[in-house]
Amino acid sequence: MEQTTGTIIRRTKGFYYILTPEKNIVECKIKGKLFKDSRYNNQSAVGDKVKYILENDLGLITEIYPRTSFLSRNRVGIEVEQVIAANIDNLIITSAINKPAIRHNLICRMLTAAFVGNIKPIILITKTDLASKTELQEALKPYQDIDIEVICSSIIDDCDISNLKNKLINNTSVLAGQSGVGKSSVLNLMFPDLNLKVGAVNKKTAKGIHTTTFASMHEISESSYVIDTPGIREFGLWGISRDNLCEYFPRIKNFVSCCKHRNCRHITEPGCKVKEALQSSEIHPVLYAGYQAIMESFS
Repeated sequence: MEQTTGTIIRRTKGFYYILTPEKNIVECKIKGKLFKDSRYNNQSAVGDKVKYILENDLGLITEIYPRTSFLSRNRVGIEVEQVIAANIDNLIITSAINKPAIRHNLICRMLTAAFVGNIKPIILITKTDLASKTELQEALKPYQDIDIEVICSSIIDDCDISNLKNKLINNTSVLAGQSGVGKSSVLNLMFPDLNLKVGAVNKKTAKGIHTTTFASMHEISESSYVIDTPGIREFGLWGISRDNLCEYFPRIKNFVSCCKHRNCRHITEPGCKVKEALQSSEIHPVLYAGYQAIMESFS
C-alpha cells in the first residue's frame, strides 16, 4: 500500500489530523506497534512530519520523521515527557505585563525549554497599557541583559505587532504562555481570517480562562505556520538536571568555571562566583531567582 507524507496539525482524543502537500486534511489513527516502546507520553505532536497509509478514508500513521526541534515538558503529575510541538523555528513566549501578572519564573522555564529543544525564543509582552513605562522597563530588563528579543503589544499601541508578524513569515512558530495573556487575540490581530476563540481573565482570581483546549497549527501564508497552544499553568522541565541546568542560563554559565568547588550548585556554597556576580549586579536577580526556583524543584 502506498505511503504518503504530511504534517500533524491537530491531535484530539486519539485522532491525528494531517496536512498533506496538496493542502488537504486527512484524519488518521496511529499504528500501535510503532510506538510500543516510545518514551513520549503523547507519542506524536503537532508539527511532526509523518508517513501514513490511507484505508477507507481513514489514515494510519506508520512513521514519524526525526525532529529538528521540539518543545516539551514534564507532564503534570507523572514523570514522562510530553511533547507540545515539534519542528519549530520560534517559540513566542507570551506574557501579559498585568492581568494576569507577569510570571518571571515561568518565562525562565520556557526559555530553558527553548534552549533544550533547539528553538529560538522570542518574548512577547502583551497588555503593556496596563503598566507605567518604568514598570515595563523593569520587567524587560532581565531578558535584554541576555540578548533575548522582546516584542511589546497593547490595545492602544500595536506598532510592534508588524515586527512579530515578520518573524513568523517563512517559519513555523509556536505561541505559549498562561491563559488570558492574549495569545489568540494577538494571532487574530495579525491574521483576522484565523478567527480564533478568545476569552477574558477571571475577575476574582486574576487568572486566565482556557479557551484554546488543544494545540493546533494554522497556515498563515505559503511556508509559514503558527501553532496556538492551551494556557500553561505549570511547566515542569524535561531533560534537565542539577548537573546541566546552568548550561541553559547563559549569564550564569559565564561564571561557573570560576567557582571554588567544581560541584557548586550556586545556592549556598562558599566561594561561589555566581553569587558574587549576583551581588555585583552582573547577573540580574530575576534570572537568578528563576534558576534557583528550578534548582530547588529537583527532588
